[in-house]
Amino acid sequence: MPVNTDVTIPANSNTKITTTGEATGERVVVVDPPIAGINPTRYVEVRVDPADGTTAAIVTSTINGVRTPQVLYTTSADGTPTFGGKGKNTNGNVVVTTEQDAKDAIATITIDGQSATQDQVIKTIFTAANKLSTSSGGNALVSTTPGVTPGLTTVPVVPGQAEQSNNDSSNAIITDVGDKLKDFVSNLFQNVTLSDAQRENLLNDLSKGRGDDIKSGVYPFDNTYGEIRGQDYVTIDQFLLQPPRGDQIFGSNQNPVLDVLKGAKRLTPLKKFIAQVKLPMPNNISDSNSVAWGEDIMNNMSATITQGIMQNPLAVGGAGIVGNMVGLGPQAAFLAAGMQNEGIDGRTGATDRAQRLVQLLNERPGGQALAKVQGNAAILGMIGVAASPEAILSRGFGVVPNSNLELLFNNVTLRSFQFSWRMSPRDEKEALEVKKIIRFFKQGMAAKTVQNQAGDRSLYLGSPNVFRLQYRTTGGRIIEGVNRIKPCAVVGTAVNYTPDGSWAAYDEGQPVSCTLSIQMKELEPVFASDYSENVIGSRRSGEQITREQFIGPFADPDQAITDIPTGVGDLYRISPNEVGY
Repeated sequence: MPVNTDVTIPANSNTKITTTGEATGERVVVVDPPIAGINPTRYVEVRVDPADGTTAAIVTSTINGVRTPQVLYTTSADGTPTFGGKGKNTNGNVVVTTEQDAKDAIATITIDGQSATQDQVIKTIFTAANKLSTSSGGNALVSTTPGVTPGLTTVPVVPGQAEQSNNDSSNAIITDVGDKLKDFVSNLFQNVTLSDAQRENLLNDLSKGRGDDIKSGVYPFDNTYGEIRGQDYVTIDQFLLQPPRGDQIFGSNQNPVLDVLKGAKRLTPLKKFIAQVKLPMPNNISDSNSVAWGEDIMNNMSATITQGIMQNPLAVGGAGIVGNMVGLGPQAAFLAAGMQNEGIDGRTGATDRAQRLVQLLNERPGGQALAKVQGNAAILGMIGVAASPEAILSRGFGVVPNSNLELLFNNVTLRSFQFSWRMSPRDEKEALEVKKIIRFFKQGMAAKTVQNQAGDRSLYLGSPNVFRLQYRTTGGRIIEGVNRIKPCAVVGTAVNYTPDGSWAAYDEGQPVSCTLSIQMKELEPVFASDYSENVIGSRRSGEQITREQFIGPFADPDQAITDIPTGVGDLYRISPNEVGY
């Protein structure tokens, strides 16, 4: 008999049950968010009847103390899935799960906390079901493939053997062609689909052409960075870029529907630490935050039509479309919107509504004039005379319709920063450090090729590295009295090797002094939620790592920081005492 889908299984039933992730070694499948706010976490029950190979996937909820099954899907012995189903609750009442409700629930499922597609969910549940069946003495199950009918085979026609019927022969041919077409399409899309491994290989190739190793640096050598009563300074960390939206575009474990419902998920752009420079506080520390607002107008007629369409799109929109054929689209839509009002003496007939509309227009100052001017302007337009209602009213009455001008929020913007440092090395060793620092920025901001060989050809260009600048004080602590900066791209580097207006150099041409200027631009806008100590774990900055691990000091200036973990978060926890971004 088919697998039991009741919330309680009788002792004499053949149905075996387990929970994904429980004793099977499979990943835990969780329904999130919970349906109707019931049960914060619900695991998917996998049910199998080893005797006939039927399976079911069920989620159990407790509603008012009554345990109730929700049938996600069942499969027949040949693996054919049927979404939805019915089972009894603990009161003995039959509960029906519709196909659409089942698919909606499956769309919310996560695997190991990650969004999952319907195919991934079914494959994971099948693996658990197959293990449960074989461990219970049953046979291996027929694979469940969404959208494909398992067990469908082509009936071969043996030459010289009488065909059963023309229909049977035709069906066999159609099935055969369909299978071949299915295989062709499957292979085609398999070849054009970029797997996680292929994507990672491409990123690794693009990381090869980043030049020779970039080294950490510090200027000047006799600094007191991080010491008690020492000087304030900046640290600038350089990272390999992790495309923040890469998983949204190529991630195999992502659910595209959730991106529509919840918004696209952004990852940290910091993939792997490369090197760090430490420099004195620049003399030009400033920030400027802005957002884009724009003026927008909507006159009263447009507002009325908009409101009418929101309430009754068929009536108002249809009237406008029909009216547009004779050049009276807005007027017709306006009249249709006005017809939504209550009629004379509360009656609902069209004539009563029209009379009440005329009455309302007559009761308002200028209502009649406005209506007639709008209509006459439309008629003038039909005969080729360009005379707007605004022009008629302005010329005739010295008034214009209220445009309801407002300033509306349009979009966020990205911030830019400019910094400069004057560096005057006092010996050969310090001059070498200055050159490393200049190269740190120039090489880090350069695009990458697929081969680390100058002059070699490259099919792609990889993104430059990204940078994180932090203002620090005694003990390497973050300075709370100046602005925070999110990870940035260095979009410009300029070096003036003659800052005093004339060439001056040591032996072998080393400039006595130079001015390094960099222009940085944040990779992401600043949001109100960034001013919070509550930061999502995957993006939380690792700034609280010990000083020795994170900011040095370097025993050797050439030594890079190697113990900073990869995948460092990019957002800071902003305390209430900080300026913030």
